[in-house]
Amino acid sequence: MRLKAFTYIILLLLIGSSCAKEYAPASLDKIRLVWNDSPETTMTIGWDQNEGENPTVYFGTKDKGQNWNKYDLSQEVSREVSHLGMNTRFCELKDLLPNTAYYFVIKDSEGVSERFWFRTAPDTPTPFTCIMGGDTKCEGEAYIAGRFTNQMVPKLRPLFVMFCGDFTHNAITAEHWEQWLTDWFELTRTEDGRLFPIVPVMGNHENRDFEVLNKVFNSPHQYDNSENIYYSLSLGGDFFHMISTNSEIDIAGDQTTWLEENLQKNKDFTFNMAAGHKPFSPHTTKKSERISEYRQWSYLFYKYGLDIYLDADSHMSKITFPLKPDSINGFQGFVRDDLDGTMYIGEGSWGATPRPANDDKPWTLRSGSFNQVKWLQVFPETETNPAHIDIRTVITSTRDGDDKAVSHVDGVSSLSENDVFGIPEGINIFSTEPYGPVITYPFKDKTQGK
Repeated sequence: MRLKAFTYIILLLLIGSSCAKEYAPASLDKIRLVWNDSPETTMTIGWDQNEGENPTVYFGTKDKGQNWNKYDLSQEVSREVSHLGMNTRFCELKDLLPNTAYYFVIKDSEGVSERFWFRTAPDTPTPFTCIMGGDTKCEGEAYIAGRFTNQMVPKLRPLFVMFCGDFTHNAITAEHWEQWLTDWFELTRTEDGRLFPIVPVMGNHENRDFEVLNKVFNSPHQYDNSENIYYSLSLGGDFFHMISTNSEIDIAGDQTTWLEENLQKNKDFTFNMAAGHKPFSPHTTKKSERISEYRQWSYLFYKYGLDIYLDADSHMSKITFPLKPDSINGFQGFVRDDLDGTMYIGEGSWGATPRPANDDKPWTLRSGSFNQVKWLQVFPETETNPAHIDIRTVITSTRDGDDKAVSHVDGVSSLSENDVFGIPEGINIFSTEPYGPVITYPFKDKTQGK
């Protein structure tokens, strides 16, 4: 009996050793997830293939660690791009289950990557959170501040991140993109290996290579021209629709035609939002008004009931009251319309040096000068509450007396997978009276009825 027991123990140890098998690392890095098709049933995985050959993604709904041959599904590379000194590979996963966690590894001839995971979007109206921002730089204190903001992403565990342009200082500099993608991969993933899909928007620092987002993120384009990078995505059934516009190419003609068709087609979604890099009416005197965009798009936004427009470029923070375009009676073309207007949020400063918030308008709700992102919590209608979006401006960095970037991420607690709607301890949320830290859309004026 003792011999049998000893043999059984040895067998268990051998099985345990086999389960804990370590693989040589795959020869790849800069892994990123991108939404460029239906977020409910697809996910694009991109990476830089260094030396290995024949990379394949092995994935499934059950976590098998690095044991690639135990995953139920596999997918070979669907697109290869040699650009900016990188051998980029894209793998498009399709026919996925909505609102589901998927675990994956990438195996090549050299070995196996770490195990990562992601979550698909829901296909019915379901609460979710997302992060929105833009503008990073590649050197100095602005670069440091951008890394601080990256570190906020895994703490908040959003469903996705919408990045509103100006990824690097120079779109044609390979070192800048390699740096940005490396930081994104290393700093925005959680300790348990969750990666968050990015929804890219074109910015002016990308306009020396109008195809760059297609080559780096496999971003969609229109009219068979990969310079026409503008597109839309939907999630939650008919709950949430978002549009990525392109302020760096001709906005009239084809793009405006496409935009109006898209707005009209999707106008019955519970929430509609759009994003573009440059604000119509910047909130710093360092930037000038965008008259052409205002004339071409703001009336379309109002006509088809666009709820929120996200922008960047100015390196500061703003939220407006809901606005209606009115070129005759409005200030800089807008009047406040809390019932039917579009709320304009953003102005960037993910990492870029903040500019002064010194150009408020009569319809500005709040503005500030610091590094920040917009954190949205999106809720469908329930028996007790109407559908609404809670918007918070999260301060990630400020400058001290020596103009050094100071982190506002250190000391912030991390949300858990079971509670992505909590407010982390230590987080610095911009607040002004009388509205407090949360701006809710549809907007209700707290100053009325007092």
